[in-house]
Amino acid sequence: MAIASPYEQYKATSILTCSPLERVILLYKKSIELLDKSIEEFDAGNLFEFGENIKKACKIIEYLLSVLDMEKGGEIAKNLSDIYDFSLLTLTASNTGNDKEGVRRVRHILKGLLEAWEAIKEYEQERTAG
Repeated sequence: MAIASPYEQYKATSILTCSPLERVILLYKKSIELLDKSIEEFDAGNLFEFGENIKKACKIIEYLLSVLDMEKGGEIAKNLSDIYDFSLLTLTASNTGNDKEGVRRVRHILKGLLEAWEAIKEYEQERTAG
């Protein structure tokens, strides 16, 4: 087993010790980063890497889908579930059809959701500080 670099150890510790809200934000940021890389790889003609980055982003979205609490989350959880399902279907079709427009569409959706989660975090911080 390889020894992780201090940076990798720090990153893993920060992910494990952050709040659930911060973890969701980190996952959105990582999925958007992967979709950005996917588009870059497509533009460079690297279709294998295009697909690999899409697969990694899909894993994150699948995880986000799996941790939704449909009972407590109500309509919001249902709507997120629908968005995640749409995103997974679109990314899978984009991967098999070498279509970067579908990747852009999902990236745009995730970016909007990220902004919403960041606004919630900001509100929570203001509420607990004041």
